[in-house]
Amino acid sequence: MLRMSRLRRVLVAGVATAVLAGCVGGQPPVDEAVDRPVTVLGPWTGTQEETFEDLLRSQGFDYVYQGTAAQREVLLSQAQAGTPPDIVIMPGPGELAEYAAEGRLEPLDGRGLYAREQYHAPWTPRATGKSGERVYWVPVRAALKSIVWYRAANGRPETVGAREWCVGMGDDGAAGWPGSDWIEDLLLQTAGPRTYARWARGELEWTAEPVVRAWTAWGTLMKSDGTGPARWALLNDYRGADEEDGLLFGGRVETDERCVAEHQGSFARDLYGDAADRADYLPSTPFLPGTTAARGREVSGDFAALFDDRAKALEVFRFLASLEGQRAWADSSESPVYSANSERGTPRSADAVTQRIVRDLGDTGLPRCLDASDVMPPAVRDAFWNAALQYLAAEGLDPLPWLRNIQKVQEFEERRPWMTGICG
Repeated sequence: MLRMSRLRRVLVAGVATAVLAGCVGGQPPVDEAVDRPVTVLGPWTGTQEETFEDLLRSQGFDYVYQGTAAQREVLLSQAQAGTPPDIVIMPGPGELAEYAAEGRLEPLDGRGLYAREQYHAPWTPRATGKSGERVYWVPVRAALKSIVWYRAANGRPETVGAREWCVGMGDDGAAGWPGSDWIEDLLLQTAGPRTYARWARGELEWTAEPVVRAWTAWGTLMKSDGTGPARWALLNDYRGADEEDGLLFGGRVETDERCVAEHQGSFARDLYGDAADRADYLPSTPFLPGTTAARGREVSGDFAALFDDRAKALEVFRFLASLEGQRAWADSSESPVYSANSERGTPRSADAVTQRIVRDLGDTGLPRCLDASDVMPPAVRDAFWNAALQYLAAEGLDPLPWLRNIQKVQEFEERRPWMTGICG
């Protein structure tokens, strides 16, 4: 038997003292594991955090919510300290897969925690952990990608010139991801969902022809004009300047010139502020170089997973993943909240743009593929984002020096052929 650590001896002694004190005082002992609030770590801050907390409070849940843009660092620190949250909600399953493989996450199958028939691929990809191949996460919010936003007052654009794209690569702790969205969409539309899924799982090398072609097409678009979007992309935050209505309705850095269109997910409407109702979108395919017809839709989600399956945590999780919870969340939010639940439906109060996004998210006429960088191991994902920044800043169109570097990182990481359902 391993010897008990000093910290553990102190904790055990403290619990024993508390139990004795409760008995002596004539009161039943308190089970802190049962009675403590449910801890939730999520990506939402500001207004979105307020909406999420209002939702939990409306159900009478006893909870503590922590919202942060530095989820990876916060969760890693808490997990290493042995105090992970009961529930974690993360954008994409890439990091969650590592915790599942280590046996830290509770499997969700067969426990009545979500209605499996209401969540189709790619929303419930299966992963391998110590308990075998199981489902370890369920999306509680969804986003539609493979779309291009434009100012409705200007009419539907037929083409978008290189200088007319709204592009910002900056983000607090994740600069470069808007570039990965461009490249992912290009690879999906030019190579198809099967090749896309192999690439996301690490089965296709970064130096393979379909990947090189997607990077080169993006580079050609961004760098075709020496004063074009590559420079602006590196100077701008993807959210636009403070006090502005995003990149689409605000001015660019160093100039008041406004761009025409933005390749961005459905969440972009949250960035447009008071101008949100003046934005409309089109499928991205007609505007992507080298594409002829849509071969899939890129989507993303915020996925909930369980570190602790105590009763109070299961109750909160079950609500968030339920049809009832999804509807209550949408009804309580001032901005659109999109769901991956196939029975969610379109709110009657939704405007025309929101209704179309809901329909497109649920449309099975085209394969829907999870954001590839969200599926990749964190080290590969980070190398991807950094390479997108460096490639934009460099002269020339050849991406191979950066792709070879990402490939080296990938070779140190575990491939994920077991992560099925990336496209579906």
